[in-house]
Amino acid sequence: MIQRIQSVWLLVAAIVMASLFYFPTYEFTGGSKPPLTIGEDFLAIIMTAISIGLSLFTIFNFKKRKQQTGLTWLNILLCIGLQVWLVVRVNNITTSGINMSIPGHYWIGLFIPFITVILLFLAKSGINKDEKLVKSLDRLR
Repeated sequence: MIQRIQSVWLLVAAIVMASLFYFPTYEFTGGSKPPLTIGEDFLAIIMTAISIGLSLFTIFNFKKRKQQTGLTWLNILLCIGLQVWLVVRVNNITTSGINMSIPGHYWIGLFIPFITVILLFLAKSGINKDEKLVKSLDRLR
């Protein structure tokens, strides 16, 4: 279960996604406002929790490789959706009116879903390697 490479990638993806709760997505310069986190956004919290849960559930589905592949694809789509939602949310908050932008900079939390997508693609490649190995062994029988 955990000794397989895709399980390691999925566990790391869950841990990285959980770190989104600790890192802000945008920091304002000058200390005028507290940094933006996903703590104020209910949809981002739900999407992050579902992604963490999907990663952990996929680890324990190690006997069903096709289902593992489908769940990984679903998780990838969820992370891409979360990434888009975070970017749109940050841009909506930082631009309040015509040509009125609040100075600041993007922070680590905004890029965490992208890192998770990379880790999920690595897990998917491990699942595909296992599937090829099982098919090649079935041919020999």
